[in-house]
Amino acid sequence: MGELFSGENLNFALNISDTFLKWILLLVIIIKPVNVSFKILFQNYASIESNSGKDTIDGAGAIIGNLERLLISIFLYYNQFGAIGLVFTAKSVARFNRISNDPSFAEYYLIGSLYSMISVLICYAVILT
Repeated sequence: MGELFSGENLNFALNISDTFLKWILLLVIIIKPVNVSFKILFQNYASIESNSGKDTIDGAGAIIGNLERLLISIFLYYNQFGAIGLVFTAKSVARFNRISNDPSFAEYYLIGSLYSMISVLICYAVILT
């Protein structure tokens, strides 16, 4: 009985491919751990809210980051390196006014985007290649 769920038999018994398991691992890592590590590492660089009140929705930045990393992973898998630039272009267009008017936010935004990109590249290289 113990041999049924050990080694190669586990993969056969569950009928799950190694690639699928690697993708699950990649997604699990690039979602929550990357968000938490970013908040811990770069909390000192977060811009102070503007005087006019809150202009974003709580948690929206984390969801955008998750989707960004997911899209980057998919584009890496399909060797669509140029399409990765579209992700950053879309983010920049959405935040253009705040980026151009608030230098501290622009720096924080760039730090987040670069951290997101680096984390996906490293995780993808370690897990899927």
